[in-house]
Amino acid sequence: MKNTKSLKNIGNNIQIARLKKGLTQEALSEKCNVSTKYISAIERGISSGSISLIIDICNALDVTPNYVFNTTINNSNDTVDVFSVETSSIYLKLKSDNKKFVENTIKHLYSMQTQR
Repeated sequence: MKNTKSLKNIGNNIQIARLKKGLTQEALSEKCNVSTKYISAIERGISSGSISLIIDICNALDVTPNYVFNTTINNSNDTVDVFSVETSSIYLKLKSDNKKFVENTIKHLYSMQTQR
């Protein structure tokens, strides 16, 4: 599919918003009246979902469609804070090489966690 990267970005944005909201895929699927497998496929970028489903997902997660499409549409400013405001503020003040170090550290910690 031509928009594979876009679908993965959209799915990732949905997953981050869902995790920030503290919902499981099952809880989100119940709110949107779809299967857990369908939510999983959307989050993995395998399925796009309909426009009405994306709106339902946005409403369930209290985010705008701009947030969901953030990395696929230019000039979007919507964000969902993954860290506390204090931590986000400090992160934004870091130099780019230090930001990259933080990102790589998080990726490394996550990979170690998934290997357990």
